[in-house]
Amino acid sequence: MKTILVVDDKERIRRTYNSVFTKEGYRVLEASNADEANDVVTSNKIDLMLLDIEMPDVNGTILYDVTKLFRKDLNIIVSSVYSLDDQRFLIKNADDYFDKSEGIKVLKEKVSRALSNGKHKKDETGGGHENRFDDAG
Repeated sequence: MKTILVVDDKERIRRTYNSVFTKEGYRVLEASNADEANDVVTSNKIDLMLLDIEMPDVNGTILYDVTKLFRKDLNIIVSSVYSLDDQRFLIKNADDYFDKSEGIKVLKEKVSRALSNGKHKKDETGGGHENRFDDAG
């Protein structure tokens, strides 16, 4: 079973995505901020991250960069109220981008495509990274 991590500071968004993707047959984990996301990524095998940009303390652009330092193989879809062009400008190399106004059907298609494109590679380290965001600089 593929695992999706939903990183969003809005509980309503996390709850909605959790419900939708659980019904689609995925295991869904949630994080409301970068520290929680780091804990989840370092202690679980995550196949895909749905990442919001605007979050308190550490925003999604920084979380993306730090996550990719340790999990280059992790598929990340940016999920934001920002336009797709703005998302692409802020986070250059995400696997995909989702404007929350596009609707859940579009997100489901993007998630399915990201998880089936063969790009995701097994995490060779077993997920036991000890790196923390507060240690990253």
